[in-house]
Amino acid sequence: MNKRTINLNVGLHQTLIGVDSNAITLADYAIMSNDPLVMMITKSLLMNGAVFADIPIVTDKTMQAQGVRWQDNLPGVNWAKLNSDLTVVKGKPTAYSEQAFLMRNAIDCDVKIMEDKNQIVDPRAAQFDAYLQSVTYDFNDKFINNDPISGEDDAFTGIRYRLDNPSTFGVASELKINASAVDMTQSGMTEATANNFLEHVQTVLDYMGRPEGDGVVFYLNDLMKRRWERALRLLGGGSGWNVVRDAYDRGITTYKNARIVDIGRKADQSTRIITNTETAAGLNGASTHTSIYAACFGEERLIGWQFDTLANSVKDLGLIGGQGITARILVDWAFGLLPMHTRCMSRIYGIKVS
Repeated sequence: MNKRTINLNVGLHQTLIGVDSNAITLADYAIMSNDPLVMMITKSLLMNGAVFADIPIVTDKTMQAQGVRWQDNLPGVNWAKLNSDLTVVKGKPTAYSEQAFLMRNAIDCDVKIMEDKNQIVDPRAAQFDAYLQSVTYDFNDKFINNDPISGEDDAFTGIRYRLDNPSTFGVASELKINASAVDMTQSGMTEATANNFLEHVQTVLDYMGRPEGDGVVFYLNDLMKRRWERALRLLGGGSGWNVVRDAYDRGITTYKNARIVDIGRKADQSTRIITNTETAAGLNGASTHTSIYAACFGEERLIGWQFDTLANSVKDLGLIGGQGITARILVDWAFGLLPMHTRCMSRIYGIKVS
């Protein structure tokens, strides 16, 4: 993978992971790979709705990515009269770094279980498929909710915590948007509240610099998705809503060019990752509100990086140990989130749904 070295002559010399047309998603992996194990992984994650199926991924053998981005201190602009001297200007970008974290597990199976003639399915395949489902639940939850202080400090920081701490993570503070308890309940929704809701949605796209939604994915829960659909039916016409099919015949819902994704539930398969019980201020509680999160993926926005490819990070080791009674599949994958722009994530909170 190509890298770009940026020397800004302001005392900073950072190596920035390059992201261009070579950045690929899991969908690209699934199409390109001829490794049966990699194909199984990618297709399973796609069908289970894993968030990192949406994330462009570059491969770079580093556990820490460093770069610079323009948060403030842009170069000044000077105007001058004819024949006057020029003015030298310069800006000072802000350095940042992100860490990769390890997903490191093994799936073992006794050879006697593998050889049992009464097994209806391949027991190792069944165990690995269950593991991949667990990965989907866990990754989706961490993408939104992981708090490195009170949550999992051995995994990447979720976008909720980043938006709650904008100065720490270099996020524009206005991207945490208060919907002011806009009423999206069945009994309280009107054309006015539906229009107010869509204005908040458009505010997200405008603030992210993607007014038509290019590269943007909205993440919400199943109830909020139904209420969004209800609002559009109430307003009449398409109102920017569309459903298309991808290469795997999955229905993809869009608002303008932005995708609408139900992020699903946690590993208990019961608790919503984005709840309906937030307070109007967007805090955890036992109230009647929810949130919608948005991420803008792509070049110079939000990407991910892996230390090595899936083909090299997930291996069928075959029989292990000296006795030859256990077969092992090894997962040793390092992954990190890399927000390359101050406007690559957003949240609308305070949406009343019940």
